[in-house]
Amino acid sequence: MEQGLMLKVFDSRMKKVYRMELEEYVKYAVASAMPADFPMEALKSQAVCCRTIAVRRMRIFGGSGCTRYPEYDVCTDPGHCQGFSDKLGEIPESIKKAVEETSGLILTYNGNPVEALYHDTCGGYTEDSENVLGNKISYLRKVECGFCSDSPHYVTRRIITIKNLKKKLGVNFDSATGKVDIKGIFEEIKTTGSGRIKRIKVGDREFSGEEIKELLSINSNKLNWKVVAIALEIMGKGHGLGMCQYGARGMALKGQDFANILKHYFTGTEVEKIKMPSEDNPLIFKKIAVDPGKGSEDDLCGPMGLSEGFINYEMARVLREILSKEGAKVILTRNNNEKKDLMERIRVINDFDPDLFISLQQNFLKPDREGYVEIFYLPGDKEGKRLAECIKEAFISNLKVQAVSYEADLFLLRECKCPGVMIFTCNLNCPREEKRISEEKYRKNVAQTIFSGIILYYYGLTLK
Repeated sequence: MEQGLMLKVFDSRMKKVYRMELEEYVKYAVASAMPADFPMEALKSQAVCCRTIAVRRMRIFGGSGCTRYPEYDVCTDPGHCQGFSDKLGEIPESIKKAVEETSGLILTYNGNPVEALYHDTCGGYTEDSENVLGNKISYLRKVECGFCSDSPHYVTRRIITIKNLKKKLGVNFDSATGKVDIKGIFEEIKTTGSGRIKRIKVGDREFSGEEIKELLSINSNKLNWKVVAIALEIMGKGHGLGMCQYGARGMALKGQDFANILKHYFTGTEVEKIKMPSEDNPLIFKKIAVDPGKGSEDDLCGPMGLSEGFINYEMARVLREILSKEGAKVILTRNNNEKKDLMERIRVINDFDPDLFISLQQNFLKPDREGYVEIFYLPGDKEGKRLAECIKEAFISNLKVQAVSYEADLFLLRECKCPGVMIFTCNLNCPREEKRISEEKYRKNVAQTIFSGIILYYYGLTLK
């Protein structure tokens, strides 16, 4: 695997930021997740899980980053992204070896990185995703696990008082005070007129009140009882989704390698090398919607008669070709310069569920306004703003034009469910600009410039 793939890590406890190479990050994630004395194949399984979780979130691979701290790829909260050892520079040799021997390997389903969840001990069976997350995920299915029975958390017991139970759960109920049945313990209770126990069934035997008094060595058979505590028997530890870590340990001790361990816990998955963005496919894993917008239902034209709708479509078609060639999955909101209203184009974008969208538009300003590109993003959309800034820098650098970015509460930007920008690439009212945009070569240059801005955005360019 190529070295130098960097990610930004936010330490949610110490409020620090680490920028580190992926494989180095995986070492610290594994050190936090699994004991270093676990068998090597279990550690390798853990390394693949930790790497997959990071890759799935990294923007360079089409991920959304950390949803709690969106400026970073991952955070160190084990309840959100995943844990991270705070003992910097102190990685055990076994973990280093496990990470190095699985370098670049991730777990995939249909070619895409999975949410490679893991937990301490499943207690015999892992869980279906819909019972924990609320939605069905094909690779997170319940599987039998006969390998974690030697975990210290396979069965644990805890006594909790009724008072504590009520406090922690915020509930109130009758604590079974008096001569009330407790099924399976005290049943079929008969009393005398004075309230003394006459007959009672305890468990599977019947006793007289006198027998109870004598056998329990109590002062009288006139008595009440009250439940003051409950003994809980707990099977397993954790959410039960994905890989059971003690199960992975058990499988490794029985001679299973890391790939078989992972395939046991993640249904229908494969262990594969990361398909790295490269000069041949820098946008692999990314989904991009391109919207060839129209200025109005009447499709405005410039002085030479050049249609805005035609220019937007032709430029979008070229941009689609460039993005697809570079590995992205691309959809256009309309084809062949067809007329499609705004709501239908928004539906196309949202149904595609892209990582970002680009809406291409043309301005109709004063005829003497030339060499001016406007890029709009939704107020409060940090990713949209960053995308706009990157594309602006590309226009200034590549085409030597004036480019500005603005926030604007426009309907298209507001209704689309992903980051996006609207780009007004030229002033069709300016005869010189209309002539320039009519040339296929210039349209290709504009599309190539937008592509350059997208590359800057995905590769983590930070702009002031």
